[in-house]
Amino acid sequence: MSRNKLPDPKGYRSFKPTAPAIVYDTKRVNLDESVKYFEKRLPENMTLRTVNNKGILYFHLSRLLGDRFLGGMKRYAEVLKEIQTDQIKISEYLGLYEILEGLQSYSSLVVKLYDENKTLKSLAIRHYRTPRGETVKWYKLKGSDARFIPYRLREEYSHCFVAFGMAEALIFNLLGVDYFILQSDSVALHIESNPYYKAIKEKLRGRDIVILPDYDESGLKASDALYSALKGFTYPRIVEFYKLIDNPPKGFDFRDYVLKIQDKDLILENLINLLKGVY
Repeated sequence: MSRNKLPDPKGYRSFKPTAPAIVYDTKRVNLDESVKYFEKRLPENMTLRTVNNKGILYFHLSRLLGDRFLGGMKRYAEVLKEIQTDQIKISEYLGLYEILEGLQSYSSLVVKLYDENKTLKSLAIRHYRTPRGETVKWYKLKGSDARFIPYRLREEYSHCFVAFGMAEALIFNLLGVDYFILQSDSVALHIESNPYYKAIKEKLRGRDIVILPDYDESGLKASDALYSALKGFTYPRIVEFYKLIDNPPKGFDFRDYVLKIQDKDLILENLINLLKGVY
């Protein structure tokens, strides 16, 4: 009796995906053109689509921020309204990555940042999978401006929270506090020359600024740089929220804290007590 010959594993080395890899020119590109370029190289049904499946979108938000913090699926409509502003929009992303059998589709969360003129300034995909299946925590589409600073600064409030990262912007919207967000630690190191920071300086004047650093060397360095820039025309404080947690790991950030605590009222209460020096 003859037996079927097993496939040679070496053959998989020459596997080529059926969809083209995404390659950009090295020159700086307009973000809107970058989005169009990106989508054209995906199949017709794989796009940076607007919100149209509340179950999938809520799933991604709950993975990022926690179901209890969001208030459960029953609050989906309220969450969608609270978490977005004119500057911050979310949507679902459908993408592809390579596997041995061909291509695998997946879904993820997109955060889009807009300026006051409704110009798209930055677009980040959460847990983006490269065509070869590698995961990038936050993948920013080429043309995104990392210097852009989304904010909410209302005249009737005297406080302002500051943190580093896309998720924190969504958290502050849900907490209902005023804030500005730096997309990465490195932005703080050159904050004085940042045109978006210069545009909001007068809005910050005289405010109590609460800086929430990431718990690592770069996060603390960035917070010190930001504190120095704000001192003199605001009242900045670096609040070490991670000290409320036993043995926080390096890199522990405010999103990690929210995921651990989940209770909105308790999160705000703990921050206020830290400011008062209760802890």
